[in-house]
Amino acid sequence: MKQVLQSRSGLVVVRDVPEPQCPPGSVVVRNAFSAISSGTERTRLTQSRKSLLARAKERPDLVRDVVHRARTDGVRSTRHLVQRKLAEEVAVGYSCAGEVVRAGSAVRGLDPGDRVACAGAGFANHAGVVTVPANLCARVPEGVPLDVAALTTIAAIALHGIRLAGVQLGDRVAVVGCGLVGQIACRLLCAAGAEVFAIDVDEARVADALDAGADHGYTTSDDTAGRILEGTSVGVDSVLVTAAAPSNDPLLLAAEIARDRGALVLVGDVPVELPRSALYEKELSFRISRSYGPGRYDVEYEERGLDYPIGYVRWTQRRNMECVLGLQAKRRLDLRSLIDDVYPVADAAAAYARVGGEGAERPRGAILIAYSEEDQGPPAAVERVTRLPVEGAVRIGLVGPGAFATSTLVPGLVEAGAQLELVGGGAGVSSDAAVRNLGFARVAESEAAVIGDPDVDAVVIATRHGSHAELAVRALEAGKHVFCEKPLALDEEELADVLRAARESGCVLMVGFNRRFSPLLGELSAFLGDGPGVMSYRVSAGDIPPSAWVHDLEQGGGRIIGEACHFLDCLTFLGGAIRSVAASAAGDPSLPLQARDNVVVSVTLGDDSVGTISYVAAGAKALPKERLEAFAGSRTGVLDDYRRLELYDGDRRIRVEGSKQQDKGHREELRAFVESVRTGEQPVPLEQIANVSLAALAVVESLRTGTTVELRPARARP
Repeated sequence: MKQVLQSRSGLVVVRDVPEPQCPPGSVVVRNAFSAISSGTERTRLTQSRKSLLARAKERPDLVRDVVHRARTDGVRSTRHLVQRKLAEEVAVGYSCAGEVVRAGSAVRGLDPGDRVACAGAGFANHAGVVTVPANLCARVPEGVPLDVAALTTIAAIALHGIRLAGVQLGDRVAVVGCGLVGQIACRLLCAAGAEVFAIDVDEARVADALDAGADHGYTTSDDTAGRILEGTSVGVDSVLVTAAAPSNDPLLLAAEIARDRGALVLVGDVPVELPRSALYEKELSFRISRSYGPGRYDVEYEERGLDYPIGYVRWTQRRNMECVLGLQAKRRLDLRSLIDDVYPVADAAAAYARVGGEGAERPRGAILIAYSEEDQGPPAAVERVTRLPVEGAVRIGLVGPGAFATSTLVPGLVEAGAQLELVGGGAGVSSDAAVRNLGFARVAESEAAVIGDPDVDAVVIATRHGSHAELAVRALEAGKHVFCEKPLALDEEELADVLRAARESGCVLMVGFNRRFSPLLGELSAFLGDGPGVMSYRVSAGDIPPSAWVHDLEQGGGRIIGEACHFLDCLTFLGGAIRSVAASAAGDPSLPLQARDNVVVSVTLGDDSVGTISYVAAGAKALPKERLEAFAGSRTGVLDDYRRLELYDGDRRIRVEGSKQQDKGHREELRAFVESVRTGEQPVPLEQIANVSLAALAVVESLRTGTTVELRPARARP
């Protein structure tokens, strides 16, 4: 299918990409039209065209992150990361309309054949086919054409701003900024029985608002406020600021024309700089409108389908969309006259050029992108890369070409001599980019197509954690060797299924516990030798927002299962299999107990060693992430962030090794995997993989129960 993508440098391209998958709570929609937001997307386009220096001045926080990464990972690695980010192409668009072609198993109320309007950046993209969560879709009534329905999300933005202002019948409401959202706001206010004051710097836009029913129109000038106050005597009840401007002039004007105890609502994009006196003297209320209604940015609502009870939240973002569509069906709201032009998706670059133009070139209304059946079909065949035969080359199929896979796993596999054969899963955009930028030969239509392809020897799984076990089982049962990024499973049943499949297939199974392949950790292990010891591993993991998918117990399993398994594996590498686990967590009401990420874990190990892991999300970001101290007999080793190793014996320090480049073992790990596929020998015994996986699950169980959990050997399910 065709999809519009934009690079961080502002280049707009149209790519052939695979059709997206359909999660249980989503629907797959064949787009008819999508709308380019003249405000949001023009701002993004303008920002992307700025120089790196200009962007750095605007985002000093990002500059600090880059400097910190350079100090941690090295200048060369950081430069490559920045270059890769600048070249990255991302999906754009957030308002579209089309027909449902497939509904997920958990979706109720939407069926194939239904016409729907769709919302959401990252979902309702400019693409021939999109996958959208059900709560971000609204059924389009009969009599409302799909081209007009494509404006629904943008109209819902205007409607939500009106609701925040608390507009009542007969209120005087000013709209400052008569772009697309402002024009729609004026029409909605007219439909609601308000007296509408349209204000803009452009006389033509003011005229458009008057033609559509606004009661008064003003072109901004030195005496705009005076003229409005003279005509109303007390000012207006509410002001919607829908302008996009580099200064706070629209807000100052809004405060000047509002009546005593009036309301200001910022819908557009202007600097929030209001002198206290402007608000204090009239005791004005000021609110910033967040997109198109309650539910926006709430993962539970948008992605997991949890609706808000209507008795408590009357107007969610979906209900706002339904309201806009209902008004059109009743012919109380006309949006057709706001459509300025329609471009076929192949001409999307020209459409964006017009949106990003200046003066008379810029559209006064909406620009739509239209899709034909050809645009909604499968991707055009990608010419297969011709490769010279390489004896023993391992042909890789990648499922989930996300950031970590493309920046770390793929380069490591290539360095190890693997052949990049097939890529699929995740967003079609990332799979297509993997062919163009990384050298994969082909794009697969689905995860199943990667697993079932006869030209793939080994499947690399780098999707979200909740799908790891299922994909690993399917790949092993298909006779493929498997490299699965940690974690391997989110519960014991999944783990048992994977172990059964691995043993029955005879294929190699490797999990991405890379640190055991680090040269410095290997040096530490050899120095300590055999025998019981005491180990202390401190991890300054850094904070992740509670809404992040990794905290979700179904998708990510929490950070203990998802990342702390690394450090459990390190302890087993030094001290043998884990026998028992006890864990406690600092209080954090924002996360479920099992998902908390300020945790101390105590373990006993097979050679009578003991160890602790302090996994901490709190604290300063500037602190190096990891520090391991290990004690055995008269010997002590201190490993700092996989850069520096200090070795002590008795009363003397005998060796210090260090490197400017951090080495957590990724390259050696992937080299070991490729070699194991060639030889058929398991690089890490399945028993060790099972032990670490069970230990991570036991930490979560200990957090839940407050008890010490004794580990039993993992058993494959019959």
